Amino acid sequence: MKFGCYATRFGICIWIGASRPRADADDGRVNRPKGSRIMQKIDFDPFSPETIEAGPSVYSKLGKQCPLYRYRGKFDFYIDSDPDDIKNKILPEYETWAYRHGTSPKEFVAPYELGIMTEPPLHNEIRHVIQRGFSQRHLARYATEIDRISHELIDKMLADPKGEGDFYELYAMPLPARLMAIMLGAPEENYRQYKDWADEMIYKSLNDPEPGSEFKVAERFAAHFFELIAERRAKLTAAGVDVPTLAHVGTIIPDDFLSRYICDRVEGKPLSDGRVLDLTSAILLGGNETTMNLIGNLLWRLLQVPERWDFLKANRHLVENAIEESLRYDPPVIGMFRTADRETEMQGCPMGKGTKIMYNIAAVNRDPAIFPDPDTFKIDRPLETLRKHISFGGAQHLCLGLQLARMEVRQVFDMLIDRLPDLRLNGEQDRIRGFNFWGRRKLPVAWM
Repeated sequence: MKFGCYATRFGICIWIGASRPRADADDGRVNRPKGSRIMQKIDFDPFSPETIEAGPSVYSKLGKQCPLYRYRGKFDFYIDSDPDDIKNKILPEYETWAYRHGTSPKEFVAPYELGIMTEPPLHNEIRHVIQRGFSQRHLARYATEIDRISHELIDKMLADPKGEGDFYELYAMPLPARLMAIMLGAPEENYRQYKDWADEMIYKSLNDPEPGSEFKVAERFAAHFFELIAERRAKLTAAGVDVPTLAHVGTIIPDDFLSRYICDRVEGKPLSDGRVLDLTSAILLGGNETTMNLIGNLLWRLLQVPERWDFLKANRHLVENAIEESLRYDPPVIGMFRTADRETEMQGCPMGKGTKIMYNIAAVNRDPAIFPDPDTFKIDRPLETLRKHISFGGAQHLCLGLQLARMEVRQVFDMLIDRLPDLRLNGEQDRIRGFNFWGRRKLPVAWM
């Protein structure tokens, strides 16, 4: 049996069989030689309106049709949908599939010293700096803030005599956005500006082929946060501190991510302002969009079939299962990118240094070998099975905020059940823009 790659103008797909398939030069159709097992013609455009609207389901379908597909259009990259490739090669083999070239389909050119977007051993040190902010002590503080903000937002909803509105604007967006500001040590009242900056940077990075277009937005973000960094450094200087350490966090300057970045060490040296800024953006971008997508997606699926919402209310012990099923079925990020740092091959296809590959999270999350009846949303799947999804990534780059995300969304749904038990859909929902993130930017609901 032979293995190889076969290119058509629609893309590239694996062929498996006794002989190489032949393409009709006029219309790109693939002829299937007798006795072969060849994938059918694939016409898949990640940026088409139909694909964007369908989200994870169409990526799951792609995985069943073609384990490795090459898209050549706005960008040039492969989509790998083979669970074994993703879990055993792309995610752990960082020396081959590097993170430092960015997580988008275009080359990442860092304007500042790299932070989280690095490889071990440097990456391990930087992760340790960030992890300090996710200790049990800090998680307990964040839990208190989540409750405070949640009650405030729901109080405002219940005070509205109409009893209806857009859940995204009223709750799913402001809760994580405000929490991110608090965690960073930035003014909470600026949460919408931070959210807008994050949205634009992410969108430009993933959807705009112009090199560095996302950094035009980042300039405004950088100017603002450099001011906040300078204010912290001025406080330390005024207190006579020439060489800040973590002992000054919570004493001279506040106990938050920004202060820890300023006072910590990597490779025995203080972090530069550029690296502090880079790690700040990692918190803002990494935990903002994804958590609000998870909240919106889960509520949408529950209210889409009212019996699901009723079932969860009657079985509160399944809230965690429902969260994991949402992560599996509706991953906030459909796929992520890595870049070949050396020549390699996937599925028999040679790939040169610099090749971009998108690993298909949706396909792995709907792998029938792990998840029976994978295309059905079921909140009573066993928790130990559900947590085999890869929506938090894996290996060296496993999401640092996964504990916070799970805790936050669990508190959210406990509170929604308690305070807004009559929630129901009240109009057409709308997905967020862009091809790679999956969430609701409009979710009309009623609660009275």
